[in-house]
Amino acid sequence: ASHHPGWYTSPVLLLDILPFYYCFGTSLLHTHLRAGASLVLCNSFVYPEPVLDTLEELECTGFAGVPSTYQLLLRNSSFPRRTKKPLRKIQQAGGKLHNVLIKELIECQPQARVYVMYGQTEATARLSYLPPERLPEKLGSMGKGIPQVELRVLDESGNPVKPGEVGEIYAAGENISPGYWKDPLASAEKFINGVLKTGDLATVDEDGFIYIVDRKADFIKSFGFRVSSQDVESCILELEDVVSAAVIGEPDLVRGEAIRAFVVLRPHTHLTTEDIINHCRRRISRHMVPRDVTLVESLPLNAHGKVVKSELKKYARPQPQEVSVSDGA
Repeated sequence: ASHHPGWYTSPVLLLDILPFYYCFGTSLLHTHLRAGASLVLCNSFVYPEPVLDTLEELECTGFAGVPSTYQLLLRNSSFPRRTKKPLRKIQQAGGKLHNVLIKELIECQPQARVYVMYGQTEATARLSYLPPERLPEKLGSMGKGIPQVELRVLDESGNPVKPGEVGEIYAAGENISPGYWKDPLASAEKFINGVLKTGDLATVDEDGFIYIVDRKADFIKSFGFRVSSQDVESCILELEDVVSAAVIGEPDLVRGEAIRAFVVLRPHTHLTTEDIINHCRRRISRHMVPRDVTLVESLPLNAHGKVVKSELKKYARPQPQEVSVSDGA
């Protein structure tokens, strides 16, 4: 596409960094074309500065990304410091963006409406969104089901959870897939009478707004407690010199599972692994504090920009050790 601001006719111009084979990217293509809007295609987000230059030069009014997108923009690019702010709408989906980063995004782009959304490939992308005007009071929520979508948070017995309780999100609606192609076993496990088991654990508040707690597979059992990896990651991201963080559990004879954090830092920071652990000790419960923090240059991401925790778990090894009085206290 030409880089001349007059080459498009629509007042809505989305800078798209997401591939169209990813359901989020496909939904951006379909919805914007359906609405008569225009898209600028950006094939790479490895280096954010050229992307930001394009956004300013073409005066793009819309932008969409996954959590790793905004972690990089907010903590390791010039995005917060740029004075030209053409964006009017910002979309975030593809996983939970931690509250501290949502706040930074709102402060960084006060002229834009920030849409926090939730969806799954099996649901033709979108399931819910939080209206931007509700962000201040419902920070951390992914909203309620979009029209013609019913979302329920159910306990292990299939009963709706009460506010504060944790259950799994179930989704029903005409946008739900009938199943996986030629895979009846996987379909039977994931789809029950047309209802999708999302695999996401969540809670609800008194107004029915849903809050993601973690992926079912990412929970960690530490000292007998169920720990949300996202809660630990949120704590670590409170440190401004942290670009991104991912937490996993690995076998430990004392803890059951030990919490290990992989952290990407800003260049030239003096922050140490001990600083990160001490910050966690001050901010969260003992059973949530990482046993180990590993500094890495980058986290493993899939083609959609999501962290691949299964790659991080390859580092995990059983660590036989004697149980001491202090460890068992």
